[in-house]
Amino acid sequence: MRRDPSEAPPASRTRPSLGTRRELLLYVEDDDDNWEVAEYRLSETYDIIRAATAEEACKIVRARRNEIDLILMDIELRGSDLNGVELTELLRGNNLPATKTIPAYARNLPPVSKPVIYVTAHGKRYTNVQLMLSGADKVIAKPVNFADLRNAVSELIQDRTTG
Repeated sequence: MRRDPSEAPPASRTRPSLGTRRELLLYVEDDDDNWEVAEYRLSETYDIIRAATAEEACKIVRARRNEIDLILMDIELRGSDLNGVELTELLRGNNLPATKTIPAYARNLPPVSKPVIYVTAHGKRYTNVQLMLSGADKVIAKPVNFADLRNAVSELIQDRTTG
């Protein structure tokens, strides 16, 4: 049975012996295989929840915005009205081009200032400048080097807590 991602992660994934909660990552990823690999590779260090569509991501952000420490964002979101770049723009409080209709579920999203890392095989469609201007803090290409991804996540979360 699939758990509602807007709910808190299971208690078994926390570190009660340290008395602190683990960082929570939201991974917006439409591909089941990519999600399963990322969950396996990252869940030892972080609590990680998935949004398979832009609509699910908006629901999670509305419910858990203050708990999320970092967002991993795929660019191509099959089955969604918005791609990852458009969704990131909205999460950052930016406007989309007038030619793009914003779905009802994505209107009036609360702005998110937490780091966003694009994790994508479609980064070549955009320049790094375009991706950074859309609100990303970093871009990681697929296939993912998880050591690089863990380092990027750790650095960005550390920057937010010390900066």
